[in-house]
Amino acid sequence: MLHNGELFWPKTYYNNYYPSLDHEADGDILIIGGGMSGTITAFTMARAGYRTILIDKGTVAGESSAANTGLLQFMSDKTLADCIKDFGEKEAYEFYHLSFQGLEYIRELCQQLPDDVEFHNRSSILYASKRRHMAMLREEYIALRKFGFPCDLLNGKELKETYGINRSMGLLTHCDAEINPYVFIRRLIEKAVTEYGLRVYERTELLNWHSDGEEVRCDVHDGHITARNVIYAGGYADNDFVKSIKKKQFVRSFAIVTKPIPENKFWAEKAMIWETARPYLYIRHVEGNRIIVGGLDDNNKRVPSKRLIHKKSRKLVRKFNQLFPDIMIEADDCYGARFGETKDGKPFIGEVPDMPNCYMLLGYGGNGTVYSAFGAKLLLEMVRGEENPQHDIFRLDR
Repeated sequence: MLHNGELFWPKTYYNNYYPSLDHEADGDILIIGGGMSGTITAFTMARAGYRTILIDKGTVAGESSAANTGLLQFMSDKTLADCIKDFGEKEAYEFYHLSFQGLEYIRELCQQLPDDVEFHNRSSILYASKRRHMAMLREEYIALRKFGFPCDLLNGKELKETYGINRSMGLLTHCDAEINPYVFIRRLIEKAVTEYGLRVYERTELLNWHSDGEEVRCDVHDGHITARNVIYAGGYADNDFVKSIKKKQFVRSFAIVTKPIPENKFWAEKAMIWETARPYLYIRHVEGNRIIVGGLDDNNKRVPSKRLIHKKSRKLVRKFNQLFPDIMIEADDCYGARFGETKDGKPFIGEVPDMPNCYMLLGYGGNGTVYSAFGAKLLLEMVRGEENPQHDIFRLDR
């Protein structure tokens, strides 16, 4: 398990279990992993007409996706200004533009799904944790506006009067959103199964894969699967399949979901909130007038103990009350989970070196859902044999 504690999202939806694979199977595309990356990719491939199979060693949405906080933002943990410094203007713009398009793809998908995916358009506020961070916010505002990304810069008075946040400056970005990630995955899988013929097998673990240049054979416990293309989307699992990915690192984060609060206690527009400090605090609204407060990341890949989770939860409540002293909250669910980051701030998407027709989609980072969305489209281009210079940005051996 990649998480511990009491999870909120799985309680919002029934579990529709799928069988395990106990025979040989074949298809055009096999997806490994039933989390956010695997689900969006499986849907994208099946809708494109490929005979698609998805397997998961546990259950669909059962690991990191059950602890996903469902913030959808085009801004990355790594600012556009920092991306420009490290990658140059062209690549930095491509990265952010793809993230913007990825969010739009999720918005498009949610329009085809029931309302219980709880998709809501939101703005986001990135506030200056310390006064010295104001220069960074100004720099980021200039970079975003230069490339046409929708944002506004708020001074301390505007931030306090409109949103009740008593800090010196805030960067307000538009066209972001929030979602129930667990229900989204479940609903998207159901749609792919019923409308596009996706085959799903739970409790089916990939043991090994072998490519002969024409097709890929994947061994599982009670059989094997042969596919023209295989995409590994195993989330934040730390195993032999990702050992060759050199620029990754695993950390862990913590979150609480509060008991309901009065509707009139929410800040303006129920905007999503995060801060410039690292590790950062993040806050969002949840259906039923609840709030998610998360953060306090640490550089440890071990799944946290319940004792540590409760300690971190008390600190999250205190940090929220420092920001909103007039809103009293009480934690209802609290949990901690492992997730992945990359040293350069970009996800890994592409073909595995020396393994033809074997691909990976590793949406490491706080913006992993958005990375998964644009990554699925890039992988569709790759399996079609289409050339796109953007593929090189996220290659596995960079």
